[in-house]
Amino acid sequence: MIASGALVLFKNRPALVRRDGDRLELTFADKSCTRVREKDVEMLHIGPLASIPAEHGKSGDFETAWEMTAGGTVELADLAELVYGENSPSAVLSTRLAVQNGDLFYIDDSGRIHARSPSEREELELKRRRKENEAGEKSAFIARAKKNLVQAGDERFYGEIEAFALGKTQKSKIAAEAGLGETMESAHAWLLRAGIWKPSLNPYPSRADHPSKAPELELAADDDAGRVDLTHMPAWAIDNAWSHDPDDAVSFADDTVWVHIADPAAVITPGSDADLEAANRGCTLYLPEGTIPMLPDAALDRCGLGLSELSRALSFKITLDDEGLVAGAEIVPSFVKVMRRSYESVDAELDSGPLARLMLIADKRLAYRRKNGAVDIEIPELHIWAKDGVPELQLINRTRAGALVREMMVMTGEAAARWAFERSLPFPFYSQEAPGNRENLPDGLAGEFAKRRLMRAGMAGVQPRAHQGLGITMYAQASSPLRRYADLLAHQQIRAVLAGTPPLPADELSMRLAKAAAQGQAARKAERASDLHWVIVWLLEHPDWEGDGTVVQAGTDSTVYIPELGQETRVKLPSLELNDTVRLRFLKADVARAEIIFSAL
Repeated sequence: MIASGALVLFKNRPALVRRDGDRLELTFADKSCTRVREKDVEMLHIGPLASIPAEHGKSGDFETAWEMTAGGTVELADLAELVYGENSPSAVLSTRLAVQNGDLFYIDDSGRIHARSPSEREELELKRRRKENEAGEKSAFIARAKKNLVQAGDERFYGEIEAFALGKTQKSKIAAEAGLGETMESAHAWLLRAGIWKPSLNPYPSRADHPSKAPELELAADDDAGRVDLTHMPAWAIDNAWSHDPDDAVSFADDTVWVHIADPAAVITPGSDADLEAANRGCTLYLPEGTIPMLPDAALDRCGLGLSELSRALSFKITLDDEGLVAGAEIVPSFVKVMRRSYESVDAELDSGPLARLMLIADKRLAYRRKNGAVDIEIPELHIWAKDGVPELQLINRTRAGALVREMMVMTGEAAARWAFERSLPFPFYSQEAPGNRENLPDGLAGEFAKRRLMRAGMAGVQPRAHQGLGITMYAQASSPLRRYADLLAHQQIRAVLAGTPPLPADELSMRLAKAAAQGQAARKAERASDLHWVIVWLLEHPDWEGDGTVVQAGTDSTVYIPELGQETRVKLPSLELNDTVRLRFLKADVARAEIIFSAL
């Protein structure tokens, strides 16, 4: 039992004890007091003392004490005797404060004092030297970094700056110490100045925290139960020439429209590893330098339409009423034979045969949707791709075949939504409120941009609502299950009904949809930023670029759209009118800050 007047240590502070029943009242050197339990303090000297002693007045011989006890344990009073030649309260206190995890002695969790072994001392000394060397090398790196210089071995320092610029860390202490700025953009700029990164390095997918490759996961065996043989009808998968993940095809047979959609839900069931990973990704990421799929590569090999002689699909048989409204839909798992074609190659075949019939239906559907308030926005689009760090830009031609496919997919989305609604099936419906007032919009490209500014954001949910932008009363995205998780969810729900198994309940479906929407938004942001990044890289390789832009918003600071680059810029010129053509010249660009500056000629 610790008696009154004893000298103890509490949280590395010496104190005198006054016994108060089963508690101790401690008084510290600054006269402050606290009450503690006996087990919370460390006994230093039994006392009794009237005050806390001052530290010992002479220097103790710790080195000799260590030599006499190296590798062993020692009691505090004995160590004080060895160090100071006495075990007085002052000597004991000074000894205890000096040996706290020091170079010669250390105290374990039970309070025992250990004298370090010679090898432990050598290791501590080596660590100290390393730390001193590291500090010196870090200082030298910072000095070089301020001059935008690096040398071999600096990777361990600027690796932290790279991680920050890639969005893998929230800050970089070494970048701040070197005065390189405290934003990802400033870190990026320094990495370019120092020659560590090339201008072609694209940081935006990493900043979006998106994986850098397809998931490597096993898929279930093919589920061919109940598949209908539809190989007798011609089926066309029509897409851009550069597309590598065909997930939809169209047919016209027996005066009926058929739309065939890839069937990954047959091998990716809710809750499987591939399903959970797809939910985490939200969608496939399309970058100029390559595609990062949402699903394992095996899913495309097995489910992509037209990639083998026989394709597995989920086929939609769709009937329309006289006005063009979807009047009914049947959905069946199927086998189909699919021909892959480009938009341009199909355009020449739209005036005869089954494709001509499909084109007539597409035109009828478009007229129906426009009658119901659909908004078509025709802004020139750019295809950007990069190979080995070299970007290429190409305007995308508008084709009749492209319009045909768009109408077929919108029709399929409406058919899927109605099919689910008729069965009270929780489903990933997609809606959009009506755009703002479209009266008195300008003509030409300026009018297209004005329409775009009036559009409202689309919303995913488990309750059907009108999609005013498409001019239909209910809609679901269901045509791209290889690329979008919401579409895969739609297919999983459909397949559950077809198989007679319980579908996901509404609350679970809603939660998955919200997660997919957030991930999809991050991916779209990374795609837009990546497109801009590669346009800047292309301009830096074409510093003499000149081209035309169209005024899409007039004013003191007019907005000009440059179709050839897919970019908007601001131009200060007097008397500019909407749809005027402005000749522009590229002046400069900042890769790190994603900024381009043009001047009017």
